[in-house]
Amino acid sequence: MRQAPSRAFSDSVSEYASRLMDIILARGNSLPRSYGFEYEFLPHRILVPDDMSALRDFLVESGYAPRGGGYRRGSREIVFEPGGQIEYLSPPMKAGDTGELGDTIEWITSMNAAIEDATGIRYLGTDYIPGRYDAPLLLTQYRYSSMHLRFMKVDRRGPDMMKGTAAIHLHAAITSPGDVEALFGEFCRMSSGDILGMSSRRREIWDSTDNCRCGLPAPCGVTGPMNILESIVEHAMGAVELGSGRVFSSLEDRDFEDFLEHLTTMFTDIRVNVKGGTMELRTPDSRPIDQFPEAWSEFVDRCERVG
Repeated sequence: MRQAPSRAFSDSVSEYASRLMDIILARGNSLPRSYGFEYEFLPHRILVPDDMSALRDFLVESGYAPRGGGYRRGSREIVFEPGGQIEYLSPPMKAGDTGELGDTIEWITSMNAAIEDATGIRYLGTDYIPGRYDAPLLLTQYRYSSMHLRFMKVDRRGPDMMKGTAAIHLHAAITSPGDVEALFGEFCRMSSGDILGMSSRRREIWDSTDNCRCGLPAPCGVTGPMNILESIVEHAMGAVELGSGRVFSSLEDRDFEDFLEHLTTMFTDIRVNVKGGTMELRTPDSRPIDQFPEAWSEFVDRCERVG
């Protein structure tokens, strides 16, 4: 029989969920809602450290300044993932802002072309490229090295996830407690659809990657903003913390700031993004960028309908 959670654990879950709500609302998001995305592309071949040096040099020569683990030029921001995937971060945009969307797509398209011209590295919009389990880990910060070490020990597909997959993460701003419930319910429905769900081969990888930090963070039928956040917190507190190798809730000296960092190591289908105060849908597969407007329209339209 499963042991009931202790009173101290339940109190911590409630406290952290309340503080999480406060932080989200403190971001000051308001209606009309803003939206954004992070678009990943996979390199056409396995990259090595010298390739990453060439990519970084090219970005700096193109006017991008290193900032917070990524590269920024004005409102344009680019980051890399452990297998050399490139990720483009969109600016916030409103529903119907076709001008900003078009400009962002043009920026991504032109940057991918310029990178190929300069380095020979061609970036592909696709969900998964096999054969990269043993590829070099190209980001070696503690966060990634400890994650990779754990993934080599548990389940079967974690290194494939880190180095061989690419996704599009879609964000919708949370403007009120009611948005947590409304958006979470709609995101659950979108996550299993044809346009915004995972491909079967990427899903198989996710289902075989450290299941304590993947899957859904809360049952799709749960209602009530605080109940949803408490489920998200409870899921994360039951996951292994990368540094210690222990379940987060068992750490005696943990605090809320530690929890927020730990939350960013969760790879659930739906995630609360504390930095932007958004609900984040992580299931859409990367795809050729000319197919993206359909997915974007589907996402924004469905979010707009929930209010």
